[in-house]
Amino acid sequence: MPRDPLSLPARLCLLAWDPARPGAADAARVHHLVRAGALVELVRRGLLRDDDGIATPVDLDSETGDPVLDGLLELVRESLPHGWRPWVGLHARVTFDAVREQLVAEGCLRAEKKRVLGVFPSVEYALARRDTAQALDRRVREVLAGQVPAAEVPERD
Repeated sequence: MPRDPLSLPARLCLLAWDPARPGAADAARVHHLVRAGALVELVRRGLLRDDDGIATPVDLDSETGDPVLDGLLELVRESLPHGWRPWVGLHARVTFDAVREQLVAEGCLRAEKKRVLGVFPSVEYALARRDTAQALDRRVREVLAGQVPAAEVPERD
């Protein structure tokens, strides 16, 4: 993997990719999955907490060093308080697009420019590192199949 370990939203984005079908991660609701993963990652890092169902920043100055997570954390800080469900859906596509671009920059995905109807510019994404996605998929399947005792599964997994 290019950066070990990948953030949770990046791992979820790669897991959603079907190597047999280009663009499969653009399917409906994957952006919500990636946004939920980013929120979980911020909670896991201690930067967000739950206050009676409201996503609340812990500190006004902390950052993760990950531009995608820091962008979402800034959005939460600057917005009116919301519960978790609205945060999963609110502009989730922005987080998905940022994670996808991050994966392109890290070499996990490849962005291919094309034109729709020969006029409109578009970008199609494809797996650049199938081995990374397949290794991640194998690890998740091992954990879900119970091949590793639950007490031994790292929190990250």
